Amino acid sequence: MARLLAVCRSDDHKLDRRQLPLVIDDTLTMIAQFTEKCSDCKHLSDAKKKRELDRFVQKYNLLSKDEVAIALMVTNKTLMNQLAHTVSCVGCRRSVEHLFNQLVESQHPSLEPLSVTQHAELSLKHEYLFDPKAVYALFYIHGTNINDVMDSIPVNKKNKRCNLHSLETHKSKTSVSSWVDTWELLSTECREEVVLIDSDNLLDTLNTYLRKHRFCSECKTKVHAAFNILIGELDSSKEKGYCPALYEGLRYCSQEAHIHVLCDTDFIAHLITKAEPEIAGSNRRDRHAKTMDIAQEEVLTCLGIHIYERLHRISQKLRAEEQTWQILFSLGVECLQKSFEVALECKQGVSNLELVCEEFLEEERAKEEKKLQKRQKRKKKKGKTHYVVEKENRRIDDNNHCQFSSGPIKPLVTSHSHRCENHGCSSENFSSYPPSLSQTHETCEDSRTISENLCQKIQYRLSDCGYSSGADNCDNCSMPSSHDGSVIICSDGVCTHEAGECSESLTDSLDSFNNVDLSVNSISPCQTSSHQCHTNESECSRSQLSLLDMLEDCCTVEEDGQGISEEEIQQFKADHTSMMRKRLELRETLRKRFHDMKERSSYD
Repeated sequence: MARLLAVCRSDDHKLDRRQLPLVIDDTLTMIAQFTEKCSDCKHLSDAKKKRELDRFVQKYNLLSKDEVAIALMVTNKTLMNQLAHTVSCVGCRRSVEHLFNQLVESQHPSLEPLSVTQHAELSLKHEYLFDPKAVYALFYIHGTNINDVMDSIPVNKKNKRCNLHSLETHKSKTSVSSWVDTWELLSTECREEVVLIDSDNLLDTLNTYLRKHRFCSECKTKVHAAFNILIGELDSSKEKGYCPALYEGLRYCSQEAHIHVLCDTDFIAHLITKAEPEIAGSNRRDRHAKTMDIAQEEVLTCLGIHIYERLHRISQKLRAEEQTWQILFSLGVECLQKSFEVALECKQGVSNLELVCEEFLEEERAKEEKKLQKRQKRKKKKGKTHYVVEKENRRIDDNNHCQFSSGPIKPLVTSHSHRCENHGCSSENFSSYPPSLSQTHETCEDSRTISENLCQKIQYRLSDCGYSSGADNCDNCSMPSSHDGSVIICSDGVCTHEAGECSESLTDSLDSFNNVDLSVNSISPCQTSSHQCHTNESECSRSQLSLLDMLEDCCTVEEDGQGISEEEIQQFKADHTSMMRKRLELRETLRKRFHDMKERSSYD
């Protein structure tokens, strides 16, 4: 905390580094010495600090001397704008403005190494201005951040004022023993000046005390008589009951009308102890001083009150001035540091903010690129899988087609049949098949009849609704339809295929279902001779692949490295538009045929 070194008895008193005149009252001004927090530069011995200092010196050397002088100078307007944005207490802002204007007029070195020019500009003293080590120590070691200073100051939540500039603080009662801390901060000269009491001021304190406690007129007369004896206006020998021992340590100076109190800590503590109930805020009560010794005690009580109030006033002034000085010093260092950093950024051409923004943009671009790569990888993997499955399906279809085209059309054996009442046609249920043809003992003629009837009904259904299984059955189809629709139509009992085509198409369609383990043995052709059916299991070959076999083949194809080539991908992209157009045309044709079928059904 700041200390009071001397008494300022004239306006031209010379002040040293970081000293400031502190006005206590109209008759008393003391010299306050603010603490030096920068104890040498021993902190720079740290290796980390040395590296930071080297980097700072490199940046500092980028500027010329003129540029450094301009960078390390801020105007009054800039300083006050920063003050308004940083300090919320109105009292603190006014005190800082008053102190700054005072330094502009007096030119005291109170903020050294900072200096205030006559043009109301804040800068550094010349011996520190061109020393990069001193500038670094001021900015990053000894200088205190203004935000840290403001955080350490308690602020009232209602009016945003600090405790030193709040009216509630002045009204509140403080500890009586707080005067000791203030007493310790005073030099001997200042202590002697504090205990030098003006008689008129003491008389005012005495009258206030008498009114407060409602002394009667007789008691007031006694107390005034005791005071007059102290200042030598009344002869003590004429007063009955006067005790000279009570006034020991007190001496009146008639030339200056001062009362000299013994400058001893114990004696001052004795006087303040007498006034402790009054200082602590005891209740008002009627008091009496019927005798002279009691009147003398009341005078000593008023003297203790007066000394305590004076010390309390000095403490308030010193704390407020130190807080104001700390705010102004920290604010000045921060403004100079920002100005210097801005000058360096302008010199370098790229600001730190732009570098940070560029880093953020790079991170965003990297994220977007990574997302795009993942998206393309998923598309490529999906296209490759689709191509492999289609290729495998075509291979299986070709094999099945070759097998069925090598011999005559064989009949289909079904588990049961039912009659369609709406269309007047019978349809067979393909959901289940016998495990082998050995379990059936029907004739080939019956099987052929069932197969021909079934194929006729399926052919009628497919030719009317646009679910054609091949391009031969559709005049305006630009691409073959899937086999899934053929199975659905045939299973519903409506089919337009020829007898042989139905059997082959139905077999191919059933083979394409991966979730049903169907084998050719359930619908396999049997060797016929003289219209008789030979039902030996050995004569029926199981050439159809199961779902697990197809999955294993697909995995084998992927392991062999067979994938979609770049030419096929480009061809697919080129044909995508035409394919979508044809798909829309097919959908429209399908919708039209569906409506036609509904109309024919309603007529039937």
